[in-house]
Amino acid sequence: MITARVLRPLVLVVVSLLGLAAPLRGQNPDLQLTQAERDSVLANYHNVFPLLGRQAIERGFDLPKPLGLNVVGVWVDQGIDIDALGLSTGSDPVVPIEAVKFGDNRSTVLTTNLRADLWVLPFLNVYGMGGIARANTTVEVTEPISFTSSVDQTGQYLGVGLTGAFGIKRYFTVVDVNWAWTDLEKLDDPVRSRVLSMRLGRSFKVSPKNRLNLWAGTMNVKFATETSGSILLAEAIPPETLEKIRSRIENVEQQEWYQALPPAQKAAVSRITDALLSGDYSDVVVNYQLDKAPATKWNLLLGTNLDVGKRWSFRTEVGLIGRYSVLLNVVYRLDL
Repeated sequence: MITARVLRPLVLVVVSLLGLAAPLRGQNPDLQLTQAERDSVLANYHNVFPLLGRQAIERGFDLPKPLGLNVVGVWVDQGIDIDALGLSTGSDPVVPIEAVKFGDNRSTVLTTNLRADLWVLPFLNVYGMGGIARANTTVEVTEPISFTSSVDQTGQYLGVGLTGAFGIKRYFTVVDVNWAWTDLEKLDDPVRSRVLSMRLGRSFKVSPKNRLNLWAGTMNVKFATETSGSILLAEAIPPETLEKIRSRIENVEQQEWYQALPPAQKAAVSRITDALLSGDYSDVVVNYQLDKAPATKWNLLLGTNLDVGKRWSFRTEVGLIGRYSVLLNVVYRLDL
């Protein structure tokens, strides 16, 4: 038998690409339906979802409308750790280049998406999403030559997720996990990501029909570590640093780091340096392979959500400490 505690519903809009979790409506004794309100709701209740919804209403819980249509905008800035770089040009096979070391690398993403979520059970929400992303990756090379490269690219993504929500009196907790596949123009394969987030918050009744929710939480991001792709050498080398790089590689064969390379790595480095020194590198394609991971595994989340009646919700959430983000979300809910 489903207990009253398990049936306590929380309204939440689905998470974003990077897993930023949803706005919430908590239930507590002060916010529960009176017997007259229960009878009025049940007299006009015809929704198929959530399953066990009628039983939840009979226990006094004011359920959200089950189907949500969302518009979401997200900005994210985070550090990236890069390791195990491999390079080649043209049709040559990629070879590891241990001599290249990295400093502070950052990834910035601006994305918008559309999504739909459904309360399958009073405490379980499922959702799907799709959107477009504009990404910038700034890479700081510290050895053997110091310079910074910045690359912009666009892409599309699809994702699915699950959210579990539970409430005790005025307080609620939410655990969310989602998986996304992002296809970026300069990568060979879509990037797979998994986002896990948890939130603890409190619900306030600001008027007979409106609810305000505040929460704090944490988020963990994980994506596929190995990345491969191709890029024009002219895009990877910023023009303002070209002369500096040329001055450092004019006698590259005599430099200690180059002499320490195995033959295959020497050949790959020589092809790239020859193109840069000749000045004819506008159509030179560099193939790369590397391992990457978020520099910050967990970060802090702070958010708020306003439910305006049964139809509309407005949410904002920020991410702090290592991974910085801003999320804006509008949702319209329907009967089903």
